[in-house]
Amino acid sequence: MSENSVAGESMPPGKRLVWGLASTWAVQVVGTAAVFGVPVLAPVIAPEMGVDPTLVGVYVAVVYLTGQVTGLMSGGFMDRFGALRMSQMSCLFAVLGILMLFPAQFWLAPVAALLMGMCYGPLNPTSTKILHGLGADRRQPLIFSVKQTGVPVAGVIVGMSLPALTVMFGWRWAFGVFAVAAILVALAIQPVRETFDHDRRRDGGRPKIKIWGPLKLVLGDPALRALSLVGFALAGSQISLGSFYVLFLIHTLNWSLIDAGFFYALVQAGGIGGRLAWGYVAKQVFSPTAVLIGVSILVCGLFSVTAFISPTWPSWTIGALSLALGLCSYGWNGVWLSEVADIAPRARIGDATGGAQFIMFGGVTVMPPIFGVLIDGTGSYMAPFVASGVFVSAVAIYMALALRAKSATN
Repeated sequence: MSENSVAGESMPPGKRLVWGLASTWAVQVVGTAAVFGVPVLAPVIAPEMGVDPTLVGVYVAVVYLTGQVTGLMSGGFMDRFGALRMSQMSCLFAVLGILMLFPAQFWLAPVAALLMGMCYGPLNPTSTKILHGLGADRRQPLIFSVKQTGVPVAGVIVGMSLPALTVMFGWRWAFGVFAVAAILVALAIQPVRETFDHDRRRDGGRPKIKIWGPLKLVLGDPALRALSLVGFALAGSQISLGSFYVLFLIHTLNWSLIDAGFFYALVQAGGIGGRLAWGYVAKQVFSPTAVLIGVSILVCGLFSVTAFISPTWPSWTIGALSLALGLCSYGWNGVWLSEVADIAPRARIGDATGGAQFIMFGGVTVMPPIFGVLIDGTGSYMAPFVASGVFVSAVAIYMALALRAKSATN
């Protein structure tokens, strides 16, 4: 057996798909849980640091700004070390990011954010490299969406367990459980390292750092550019919702951290169903582009409704709205990733994903701080929710027109 065929071709396709999905899903869960844990714990950690909890928007921006850069660099590191090894490194950075928060020192918060960004940035490029081509082509959006359920699953776990564990044992012990989980996942996927990293460069040389190349690839292709801008708007609105929903419910309805955490978990639960539903519909009922446009319009409407939540609303109504918010604002990612991988040149899927993700994470970097500024400036959550929804729908209309113009010229 040659060096380059160590195990990649020896594993049966079905087993390879199962291992690929299980590995990328588990890494997505622990990496996302580490990132999502901070916004949920902000009402507890921020006072201990002596800062305003709304600064969590800045923290989230630093995380995703770092993720933008590390996502771009992932292609070179994957070529050298393999996508699965880089997934294990994401788990390690999640652990380090959590540990940096334990002293509750304000100056360590940016360090924690940088480490969380180094965890989160490579997750999509590495998983795209592992999953692309596994299973039938018409099933690719669903396969990517199943993997992307790791994000809302992590949100459910965080929302349901972290506030309760914090009340019982303190936030350090509660968050420490997630660090242990990340270590266990990194160890658990080691047996299939050769299966998915068999084509890595084994010469021992330094990784080739790619930054401008992936961006040039994405910006030079009208379809990839339009998709990236939709990702910018949808991701920015999604993370703004995730970053401020707990604070929104506490401030607007005077709820406890545990009650707000439960409804935050409902948003994430809606996201699980949304990713599976939209992933199934894409390519089998509607085109992926049509799904993304429809989801964007729904996000606009739901954000506008959310802006009017008041203490007079029944809990079941807010619960139903929370599920719907998750269904749409958290449900688009797998369809988006599979479409990026579909359009990208086969040999440059990792680079295309890194470049598209750089633009997508730009929305996450920019929109949550603006969301926080609008809250402080207006004294309410109405303006940021409405503005975010309108922006998402406007960008989706731009994508539809851009792709229509491209198809007309071909």
